[in-house]
Amino acid sequence: MLFRLFKLPPLVYFIVSPLLLAAGIFVAYASYTTDMERKAALSHAAPEEVGIEAIASGETSNDYDEVVVRAQGNVDFMVETVRTKRGRERSRKLFMPLYPVDATDFSAPAKAVMEIDGIVSDEQLLQLVADEGQAGMVFVLNGRLEAGGNSDASQAMAGKAALEPAFVTVNVFPNGREAALRSSDSHMFVLILGLVLAMLVAGYGWLRKRKLDKDQLAYEQQYEET
Repeated sequence: MLFRLFKLPPLVYFIVSPLLLAAGIFVAYASYTTDMERKAALSHAAPEEVGIEAIASGETSNDYDEVVVRAQGNVDFMVETVRTKRGRERSRKLFMPLYPVDATDFSAPAKAVMEIDGIVSDEQLLQLVADEGQAGMVFVLNGRLEAGGNSDASQAMAGKAALEPAFVTVNVFPNGREAALRSSDSHMFVLILGLVLAMLVAGYGWLRKRKLDKDQLAYEQQYEET
């Protein structure tokens, strides 16, 4: 199958080449925009702490949608999901339903879900605990607010905690604010990679066209001699 990719008509490579360049520019621009949002958020202090019920609408004017929320978490329904491919771990996430600080129990649908990407130690979780509420532990979470639902969170909470239809997700910064908001500066690498791939594909298409033209010319000359 891979060998056939090198036997395509030259026109295919000439079409794919600008598409690769365009894809590189698009991804690089998206990465640059994200980096600028992170830098803007890191240029000032974190937002003021608010209750989870105050941001349950998912609306925030903070840079990078950063929030600091206080909420009760139902640790009994804390769920860790692990995705593997061919026996190798690809991703690991931790989820927990969140409720207002003044909630007396966890019978009502959760207004939000905490999400932490990667491996989280007990020590890291304990650092997020601020107090003891009437229903459970009170957490103070600094992270990024994601509105509009979250399929991973919905699947993790299925059969455990009921969620409000308009629930939001708080993607916690597990290693601290500075580490999470540090610029990756990967946009230049992506742009250069797209340019190099586009040039390689176009160059191969040109070489293949030359070879096919020579083969065609040789065939015509042989045909004339016969």
